[in-house]
Amino acid sequence: MKKTSLAIAAILLASATFAQQQPPPPRPPMDQGPRGGGFQGKGKRGPNKEKIEMFKVEFITKNLALTSEEAPIFWPVYEAHQKAMKEIVENKAQDEIQVQEAMLAARKKFKSELMPILKSEERVNQALKIDREFLHKIRSEMMRRKGFQA
Repeated sequence: MKKTSLAIAAILLASATFAQQQPPPPRPPMDQGPRGGGFQGKGKRGPNKEKIEMFKVEFITKNLALTSEEAPIFWPVYEAHQKAMKEIVENKAQDEIQVQEAMLAARKKFKSELMPILKSEERVNQALKIDREFLHKIRSEMMRRKGFQA
């Protein structure tokens, strides 16, 4: 009787051990750049960056309901605006007031350039909000994937 119960306990213990989850496989090392892990250097785009850009184009096109006539005109204006905003941040990073003033001027210029393309004040204002909405979605998704509640 004692041997039988000991054998059953050993079998149960062995099956419980095999039922445990396996640890996740180790992550491959990330490229180390001047900003730390994951930075792939200036001008290079990793696969995640390209995926995010693809989702951004899809998100903007869908939310603005860009037509096939509007899209080829909209995207060069949008890209020029993004480049201008990036340059503002890089060049005037020491003075916060100058950065904000320059960004406001760039957004006003962007709005005036969008008016002939989107043809309504409502759609232009929506276009100005979309970047912030997309950034919020990306941050929320990243936080969710890291296990935080967003």
